Amino acid sequence: MSLDAIDPYPWFLHKEIPLVVNHLPGTMHISSKEWTDSWRPFLGRLLDLHKMLERRMIVGIVGPPGSGKSFLAEQIAWLASRGCIPGVMATALPMDGFHHNREYLEHHHQRLPSGESMSLLECKGSPFTYEVEGLRQHLQQLREMLPMMTWPGYDRQTHEVVPEEHRIPAAINMVLVEGNYLFLDRPPFKGIGEFFDLKIYVEAPAPSIMGNLMERHILGGRSMEAAKDWVKRVDLPNARLVESTRSVVDVVVQRDQQDRMSAVIWKNQAVRA
Repeated sequence: MSLDAIDPYPWFLHKEIPLVVNHLPGTMHISSKEWTDSWRPFLGRLLDLHKMLERRMIVGIVGPPGSGKSFLAEQIAWLASRGCIPGVMATALPMDGFHHNREYLEHHHQRLPSGESMSLLECKGSPFTYEVEGLRQHLQQLREMLPMMTWPGYDRQTHEVVPEEHRIPAAINMVLVEGNYLFLDRPPFKGIGEFFDLKIYVEAPAPSIMGNLMERHILGGRSMEAAKDWVKRVDLPNARLVESTRSVVDVVVQRDQQDRMSAVIWKNQAVRA
């Protein structure tokens, strides 16, 4: 394993490092223990797998809403940009950039079991609110390693897609795509999981997930009551759907109630050919 290539005492340990995740400010703090016990072995294995491929590595990161998958993707990309994963140039890309636009969501509806009709805008984040063929085409472009390509971002403050926010040159040799349904094996997401060389599932305690979701919605402009309603009506049903894909992943990254990496459980030995 490439553990020796990963710095055992990087300069940022025990420091507050600002990160921006989908346009929301955040802070990364990694202790010596967390680095030694979890991060360093994880990055060493990631580097080993990357070397085996000898091409761009496409990593998929899923987890229930609020579990920290976007944050994990940004952490890995930040660490790569600081030379912590030698030879790796990485970027984090959100699946949420492929939400249908507001006009589409307002004018299309979903029939509920009760017989009521609800606009897709009222359940944004559910599987049928994404433009999945666009996601599929962009994943294919990542595999082809075009000289330059773009990827849409997502702004959690305005709840809007940011077209062509991310630019990915051919020099990027690891991409970290994060989103709820990347490994969902049913239409319209069926086949999306085949693009990924490594599949990661992020697991977090229920109180942390609830707290993260409430904070996200309130920072995004919702009232306390509206945030509670959204979590109950949209986020929790989506979380159960995401949990159904846990069995197909290669590694489970567990986070504790302080959003620290507490354990890494590898299930498979190698990436996909």
